[in-house]
Amino acid sequence: MRINLVHRTIVDYTTETPYERGVGGSDAANAYLAAELAKLGHSVVLVTNTSTPGRFRGVECLNKSSITTDLLNSADVSVVVNESCGRELREKFGVTKPLVFWTGHADDQPSIEGLEFSRERRAWNGFAFVSEWQLGEFVHVFWVPREKSRVLRNAISPSFAQLELEKPWFVRHEPPVLVYLSAPYRGLDVLLAAFPAIRAAIPDARLKVFSNLGDVNAPGNEYAGLQRQCRATDGVEYVGSIGQAELAVELRQAAALAYPSTFLETSCIAALEAMAAGALVLTARSGALPETTAGFAALVNPENDPQAYARAFAKMAIDSLRADERDPQAALSRRERQVAFVREHYTWPKRALEWQAWLSDLVRRPA
Repeated sequence: MRINLVHRTIVDYTTETPYERGVGGSDAANAYLAAELAKLGHSVVLVTNTSTPGRFRGVECLNKSSITTDLLNSADVSVVVNESCGRELREKFGVTKPLVFWTGHADDQPSIEGLEFSRERRAWNGFAFVSEWQLGEFVHVFWVPREKSRVLRNAISPSFAQLELEKPWFVRHEPPVLVYLSAPYRGLDVLLAAFPAIRAAIPDARLKVFSNLGDVNAPGNEYAGLQRQCRATDGVEYVGSIGQAELAVELRQAAALAYPSTFLETSCIAALEAMAAGALVLTARSGALPETTAGFAALVNPENDPQAYARAFAKMAIDSLRADERDPQAALSRRERQVAFVREHYTWPKRALEWQAWLSDLVRRPA
């Protein structure tokens, strides 16, 4: 098949970018899927805001200014990421080939609000979601037809798929290292409020923050306060965003992903990659996080009050870390099952086969 993956984003990336630096979940997913579909023998075009068009990892990468009717109609199917623009593509560009809407967004994002209109929904041949929870929300809010929808989950970076694990902290008899991987607005403030209590209960525990907080001295940087709080809190190290290969090395030495989410995650690649590296996941019972972590995570109910949430998260984290230290055999068993589960079910080669089967069916099916 000839497959277009179209992402009209402001982000500058190609299929090579996730190997070089940190990118958003949708960007990474798009890049990894494109590369794996190309490995299966498909002719794949990735359209983004790239400033370096070219061929990377077997995929033709184009800037979004290259979108034309000929480009879209020369493909067997075009998969559009995070944008409800089906009616525009049908009417303005005259697209006659199958169109698939693929999103990792929650239902409250402006780029997808066009799905409220029946003519927009009818423009799509298929809808791809990253969790059952997310699909249910879109069916409820936008009346997206279930019969045209498919859950095709996210997966882990190739850097994590064959990662050699370290002995866990409770076997090494070292203080635990916690990590925060998500965007700063998704719960870092709660974690920084919770961490002093965690460190007081578990002496010398450390927290590494792998999140882009920008230049602390830049005018208008909304995360400057969080960065200063990181630097002022004992045991916290602000690292910033790093590439996937380097992140994999960091995560295999971590005790746990600490993520008191204040955001309704539709999936959570960070949790999957932490699980693949053998880290315990400490997170919230909200959105698709329970579904994604599949019973392996320690979960806490999120609170509306940030201080109450911080206290609840700290208690859950302390109890979970102490339990692993108290019963290392049970912790090792859970860790082994967790890693095996993710590596079996959450890899991009496996996901590409699922996409291939579904897209092939859509292409063969009458409009």
